[in-house]
Amino acid sequence: MKFGRDDGPSRNEFGWWLFAAALILVLVTSLGSYLGWLVFGVFLYYVARPIARRLVGFGLPPGIAASVTLAVIVLPFIALLGTVAVIAFGQLSTVRVADVERLVRVLFPGFDFRAIPTTPERLYDSVTRLLRNPSIRSFLFQFRGLIGAFATQSYNLFLTLIFVFFLVRDEGKIAGWFRRTVADEETRTGEYLHAVDRGLNSVFFGYTLTIFVIIVLSAVIYTLLNLVAPPGMAIPQTMLVAIATGLATIVPLVGRSIVYFVVVFYLAIVALRTDPVLLWFPVLFLAIMEIAFDNAVRTYIRPILSGRLFPTGLIMFAYLLGPPVFGWYGIFLGPFIMVVTVQFLWVVFPGLLGRNPVETDDAPHDDRSDADPTPTDDRSE
Repeated sequence: MKFGRDDGPSRNEFGWWLFAAALILVLVTSLGSYLGWLVFGVFLYYVARPIARRLVGFGLPPGIAASVTLAVIVLPFIALLGTVAVIAFGQLSTVRVADVERLVRVLFPGFDFRAIPTTPERLYDSVTRLLRNPSIRSFLFQFRGLIGAFATQSYNLFLTLIFVFFLVRDEGKIAGWFRRTVADEETRTGEYLHAVDRGLNSVFFGYTLTIFVIIVLSAVIYTLLNLVAPPGMAIPQTMLVAIATGLATIVPLVGRSIVYFVVVFYLAIVALRTDPVLLWFPVLFLAIMEIAFDNAVRTYIRPILSGRLFPTGLIMFAYLLGPPVFGWYGIFLGPFIMVVTVQFLWVVFPGLLGRNPVETDDAPHDDRSDADPTPTDDRSE
């Protein structure tokens, strides 16, 4: 196919770049409301990609490998994630006033409970005053739209899964087109994008899955410990404590230990007030979680899933600042922005200053974190 003669290279290129900028503006404006689901789709892509590549290596066509990965890995993963959330909210909804009072009495002796409505009459009066608040009444009217919102978000999830399917199936074609058209792997752009890809794989497939695995395993351990717990010494709200344990993993050095010691402190006070002999249970809890479980996390779980491509402090701030800044999808967008920024500083920025790019293995990292001493090997994919 032949095109007509251009008026001039500079004028022609300027026009096309202007047209490209207009296209980008239209796309950003149109898809802005779907940013969270797009980022979530990118996260699911990095979860599914290693498995799909293994299946292709076994001889399956890319389309079948992508379908099997979504059906066997991604959908059960989303279902398990939703189940954890539902159980957590269910446990939160079953918390009674007496349970809160007991917990507060143990942790904060002398607290005045007279301000808490404990009888049906006082509770009715408190609820009546609350419902008279205009903001509460407005919220109740908005509650009617929850069904429509649920249907909308279900549709968005369906679109996200289709997006992930095509990314997993056609990633080879997309990468080949990019290398032929934009930049190959030998250029600075190609090297930078390869570094971003490796970083996103480490963060999304690594750190996020590490947190999720720790939540599931700690929930199982807490449930098993409650089976052997003495009467009145059970770990309260095991799923909520497990979620706190997983999220605390992003805090270096002392994250999970803070959760452990809070639970031990509570159990120890209950044991001292009931029977000091029962102190064996908080000691057993601390030994299992602080010694056995944490060593398993440091030795096996984190090295297998994440390695230590980035400093733990950067990961911590990316996860902690993402949701407050961007909303629910900030837990995915925060690490994404961190990876893009840090790899630019490591790969591209030194070259702009006339220096050699920072090698990944020489990049700063926290040797005292839970990470394994060996970096992630990208050849595993």
